Amino acid sequence: MEVTIRCYGGVAEAVGERSLSRVLEPSSTVGDVVDGLAAEFDGFEPRTFSDGLTYRVNGGHADRATGLSDGDAVVLSEAPREE
Repeated sequence: MEVTIRCYGGVAEAVGERSLSRVLEPSSTVGDVVDGLAAEFDGFEPRTFSDGLTYRVNGGHADRATGLSDGDAVVLSEAPREE
């Protein structure tokens, strides 16, 4: 299956792209996308984002365990800082 990955803020800076497309296994999750990007891009290490990451799939809130389907749009961004 193919998904579109949209990156914002520090995530986009780390991978050097704002929009990516990847072919994944049918049972893939948001966590698989994050892990795949970390393996592909040396500058992207999810643990370095002190406030964590925010995930969305097709406009709805998601977490690492959220399953994906063909054609989904995954959004990755830095979590907003709480002050």
